[in-house]
Amino acid sequence: MRKESILKIGIILINLIIVIRIFSVGVIKHEYYRSKSNEILNNYISGSSAPRGRILDSEGRVLVDNKGIKVLIFKKSNKSDIKYLCENLANILEFGDFTVSDKDKKTYYYYINKDLIDQKLDKKMIDKYKSEQISRDELEEYKFTFIDDLEINKISDKEVYLYKLMTSGYSFSEKIIKSDITEDELMQINALGSNDLETKVKWVRHYNYDTVLNSLFGTVGAIEEENVQDYLDKGYSLDDTVGTTFLEKYYEDFLRGEKALYKLEGNGLTLVREEKRGLDLVLGIDILKQLEIESALKEEIKEAKKYPSSKYFKGSYVVATEPSTGIVKALAGFDADNEYYPDVIGILTNSYTVGSVVKGASQSVAFINNVIDRDKKIMDSCVKLKSMPSKCSWTRLGLINDIDALAQSSNYYQFINAIKVSGKSYSYNMSFNPTIDDFNKYRSVFRDYGLGSLSGIDLNEEKLGITGSRISGDLLLNYAIGQYDTYTPLMLSSYINTIANNGVRNKLRLVQYAISLEGEKREINELEVLSKVNINEEDLKRVQTGLRKVIAAGTASGYVDQSLNAAGKTGTSETFFNGVSTTTRSFIMYAPVSEPKYSIVIVSPNLAYSNTVNNYKYPINSRLSKKISNILFEK
Repeated sequence: MRKESILKIGIILINLIIVIRIFSVGVIKHEYYRSKSNEILNNYISGSSAPRGRILDSEGRVLVDNKGIKVLIFKKSNKSDIKYLCENLANILEFGDFTVSDKDKKTYYYYINKDLIDQKLDKKMIDKYKSEQISRDELEEYKFTFIDDLEINKISDKEVYLYKLMTSGYSFSEKIIKSDITEDELMQINALGSNDLETKVKWVRHYNYDTVLNSLFGTVGAIEEENVQDYLDKGYSLDDTVGTTFLEKYYEDFLRGEKALYKLEGNGLTLVREEKRGLDLVLGIDILKQLEIESALKEEIKEAKKYPSSKYFKGSYVVATEPSTGIVKALAGFDADNEYYPDVIGILTNSYTVGSVVKGASQSVAFINNVIDRDKKIMDSCVKLKSMPSKCSWTRLGLINDIDALAQSSNYYQFINAIKVSGKSYSYNMSFNPTIDDFNKYRSVFRDYGLGSLSGIDLNEEKLGITGSRISGDLLLNYAIGQYDTYTPLMLSSYINTIANNGVRNKLRLVQYAISLEGEKREINELEVLSKVNINEEDLKRVQTGLRKVIAAGTASGYVDQSLNAAGKTGTSETFFNGVSTTTRSFIMYAPVSEPKYSIVIVSPNLAYSNTVNNYKYPINSRLSKKISNILFEK
């Protein structure tokens, strides 16, 4: 290559690097450099913290608020006397439960007796550490061998704990020693006259309602080490508090408050900008209805747990949403084995084989692949594959068409469709060996409905279920009736919403919009279409009609008030808990069918197990669906 060409390429690369750097400084790290520029050029100083935005329910009730508390801060300097502070603060401060390990005690003992212990050390060990022949931990363990266990037990645990608080994390960053200090403690701290200690007002989260939703609102805390640079680039300080889980984390950019800004003038500070609270988030949930649903759910779980068959039943999950928008109207779950501790997170993360509730999607696959003769009636029966036992419906249903097959939950109808979808015709004791493509014909449609796809809910922690990897004729038949892949309650909500919404799947979302301190409404989470089911309008109407008949005169005829004009589907599946065969019950619905206002999903995993004493399946889903629909529709 000629020298001129090499030179040109070099010049282009240099210019490219300059452009990237300018973009980084001017756009990506704009906030960070703007903040630093103000500090250096104009002697501006930010306040210590600012209140975060609140979380409100759909009616404006404050669910999560801010509470200002006095916090004792330690910030190390080159003149800090940590031993003096630990000894004195141990006599001033009262802590709740705390623990210190033997290693913590030895670390503190070495710190206060460093000169004495270092005299005893073998110089060869120090040289090994300097030449990287041994690690820092190995050197520390060596130093600890010169510490008498009896001596460390003479040291106050509170001193050790204080030292641990003062030396954890970044050396010269602010350390919170105690939150919510008392006036008496404050007076004694001030008497110490230490420049390393400071009392600040810290904003902490306060929850106004005792609701299971509190665990989904999320937590706030220190910036995690792996995220430090990202936050610094956005203008944060190392000691800032940020959202660390769920809504607090997902909406950090909106909830974050704006700190007060001061200008250093002469010997004092002048306020340039007052602190400002972050944006308030408005949920789609009415907290009063939410609390009623929680109460009904806990009551029904307690009733179900009275039966011997409920040994492996831990609790049920409830999801209510608005089908046309994907806005969540209620979420609830309890862990009966853990003193009815809130378990709403399981709605996002726990998946189950859900049984016949999937048959609306299965029927759609059959319609899309043109294997259903509309209104043609067939005799419900059993399917017998070679080397496999017969597979039947839950009872003999007589003559049925596609609508009756959904209304009465025929397994046989779905089995015959699955064989046809794979290009075969059923015959008794036939060999049936579908391919992965045949499974994918189902999974593709199911995912468009939301079964096996993330709902996109604004929480980050959502998980997928289990997709079966084995392929066989028997398993394809199982798949068609919801007995193979697993789905979360949230996926079921997406699925029934998509049916109600005429094949359009919208992203689920807890937050409707945000409101500024001045009352300005800001759209931050707009309606988003995730997928559309490739089924024609006439065929989807027949699926919807079948689900309407489930409620009107089918397997769920007693599940909701008939005046609601609802559509839905029941599901029963065999599941396993620690190797024991159990029954899981599911129910999905929306109402009214003309203009769906609400959808409801109920999943009761491991509700009962077969045993010699009692395998009674408490009708928790039907009882819950009546109560919940009456609450939502204010019956």
